[in-house]
Amino acid sequence: MFQQIKLLAFLGIGGFVAYSVFLAPQQEQTADLGQVLDRTEYVLTNYQGYLGENNVTEVGDAQMAEFTAYYTDVLNAEPRFYGKTLGLEVQNDASFLGFADANGNGIQDAEEGRVFTVEIDEENQRLIATDVAGNSTGLRFSGSGILAGVLIGSLINRQRGAGISKSSFANRSVTPRASYSAPSSARSGGPRAGK
Repeated sequence: MFQQIKLLAFLGIGGFVAYSVFLAPQQEQTADLGQVLDRTEYVLTNYQGYLGENNVTEVGDAQMAEFTAYYTDVLNAEPRFYGKTLGLEVQNDASFLGFADANGNGIQDAEEGRVFTVEIDEENQRLIATDVAGNSTGLRFSGSGILAGVLIGSLINRQRGAGISKSSFANRSVTPRASYSAPSSARSGGPRAGK
């Protein structure tokens, strides 16, 4: 009986180690959320301007793919603020998922961990970025013009389709961008890098 318990314990420990090494999502380094927010605001503003200049009145799959590629390029622009190439996916709930894209294929593979998420808080007119450690910071939109644009409108419609209401982020407590300081584990590029 003791031998069976010992064998089960050994198998349990071996299984946990195998899961941790081969199957569990990778824990990535902490990102500079200030840079994430600055670059996200830059991308949203500029891509919205591009859509307006080209009289695009509806964001379809082609525009969303173009937006995602542009956002990814800006996240990886010099000066770099993260030690690895970043990939980006727009989620069904309109949040932006940044991940370590080791092979640069634009798809989050099993061994590529999350780095950050960015959510749009319509009611408080802000972006909220959260890193892998659970730290969050927010950046308010300057003016209401960006919220009236077709890109943000499309993203907010995605949020609502995923069951996220306008007030879902109302009680979320975050560090304001102006008070945010990157953790020592985050590499930092210059302010508003990538513009």
